[in-house]
Amino acid sequence: MHPHENLLKEYQFAIDHLVPTVPAEVKAEGQGLHDALLANENAMEEEILAALEKTGRAEYPHRKAFHDVVGKLEETRKLEMVLEHVDEKVLAKLKKHLDAGVPLEAITNSSIFEEEFTAEERYQVEDALFDAADHLKEEMGKAAHPENEAYKKALAKWEAHAAAIEAKIDELEKLALKDPKWNQEIMGRVERFREGFLVTERDPELEEVTKEIEYWKGVLGEEL
Repeated sequence: MHPHENLLKEYQFAIDHLVPTVPAEVKAEGQGLHDALLANENAMEEEILAALEKTGRAEYPHRKAFHDVVGKLEETRKLEMVLEHVDEKVLAKLKKHLDAGVPLEAITNSSIFEEEFTAEERYQVEDALFDAADHLKEEMGKAAHPENEAYKKALAKWEAHAAAIEAKIDELEKLALKDPKWNQEIMGRVERFREGFLVTERDPELEEVTKEIEYWKGVLGEEL
């Protein structure tokens, strides 16, 4: 058993579920990095995290662009597929809340789902969601083809956004060099923001990094 088996399983799961517009070479590179790390029982956690970050950074603008282009369409089609899949009784229960303006995801994630739907009815809805996800991956992949102008425009926007985040993280890192007293704490924040690009982690947010820079500029201004 690999000492970091669970982390590598997360990496493999992420690779298997990259959005369909991610270039084949990005997925192939990620798979190659994963397989080499899995074969090396001496691989350090830091090496695996570096690979996760590399794949995540390459995937980031494609995932964001994909959801920009297909987000609303995907939501609409998913709902249509689920409603077509369930029986009349479940359909009536769902529509009562949908017609009141409650989104499908909010229904399935709330106490409503447990309290108003039997185990069999919940299974129907969950099975419908899984089935819809399988079909939507291919359908949405066609809607957001990498050669579509809308997709190209969204991709350029998110690539620029990712570059802006990286530039701000680099700016924060430079602040860590200004005073040894705060170096370790600032570098901890830098690492946390960089880890946001890991394919398994929450995305880094430009506003958060900018606020962090403003905070530390204030602190360092008082201290120096």
